Amino acid sequence: MEARALADSGTGECRVLFAFDVAHAIDLVGAARAVRDPSQEGQLGRTHPAPSYFKFTPPPLRVRQNGAALSIGRWKTSETVEVVLFDFGAVLVSYTIALGGALEECSELSCALAADTRLADAARDRVEELARTIAAHLTRPATSALLEDYSIFRFGGAALNRDADAFLREHDVKLAAILRAERQPLSREVVADALSVRLQYGPDDLALVDWHAAVVFDDDPLDVLRVLEFANVQLLEMRFLDAQLDDALEKAMAMVSRRDSRGVLGPLALQRDLRRLSNLQLEAAFLFERLGNTLKISGDPFLARLLRQASVRYRLDEWNAAAQRKLSALDNVYEKLHDHAASLRAEFLELLIVLMIAFEIVMSLL
Repeated sequence: MEARALADSGTGECRVLFAFDVAHAIDLVGAARAVRDPSQEGQLGRTHPAPSYFKFTPPPLRVRQNGAALSIGRWKTSETVEVVLFDFGAVLVSYTIALGGALEECSELSCALAADTRLADAARDRVEELARTIAAHLTRPATSALLEDYSIFRFGGAALNRDADAFLREHDVKLAAILRAERQPLSREVVADALSVRLQYGPDDLALVDWHAAVVFDDDPLDVLRVLEFANVQLLEMRFLDAQLDDALEKAMAMVSRRDSRGVLGPLALQRDLRRLSNLQLEAAFLFERLGNTLKISGDPFLARLLRQASVRYRLDEWNAAAQRKLSALDNVYEKLHDHAASLRAEFLELLIVLMIAFEIVMSLL
């Protein structure tokens, strides 16, 4: 009965997402011209016009590319791959796997995806090739080693039979196994936690969001998928920003540790360090602000709540707070170095005045 219900609800699918950071920024207009080159396989995908309550600023570039189907266990990906480019330097690769069976099939696939790295490797190769194609439109290109992967299992709303509560009571253990990619039996506590982020707009739709995967029952899930895509890109960029801030703090501490061993060139070397530290601060703050202002959702409480709940599930608030603390620490280091530079300048001027006075005395005696 379960398999028939899922099949009757329309063809199911699994979207497997891989997010990468490839540059400081991407010129989307120039990149669009580059992928329109007839020698390239990529084609610009047609996107439904975004409603007024759902806006990317600027809108990302979506490219559909063709390639060989990839095998994951007994499943195969579609030969069409969607690649999404964001202006702040992120690229999202989306593979699609057709589903037609019961929930047990989805849990098996979820476990297979968690254990297999071939899709991730193929996605990275695809992104690196695309980065070479649009290299002229990348600012400071450098593909990060960081990767964020996520799976979205989607079925039609008819599977719910207009009673999501009854559906959850009957299939809660199987749905939790999909969300957590677990083959072993789960405790009631873990099942409840896996299903705790539940959103429903009407009787024929349901979204279950967890940190590893999401399960969506919806006949028209485009906006839901877009929000989940962006939330995962946001998580990747927050992790990337955190790594950048850690590196900046290490460099700042190195500047502080050698401030007393600069010799006569101390003021000049310290000014150089201050300029470097200021650039690090600006880059981190720029990425932090632009990431938060890319997606605007207004007038649609459901999508706004979906983004908020996904952010909570991915612990974006914790990453945000950590970034704020590290930015504050950089500010403190900058202030200390700036005060030390001012002190060195004052000492240097005092020494220069003393030397000038001594020179005048010596000249007068001679």
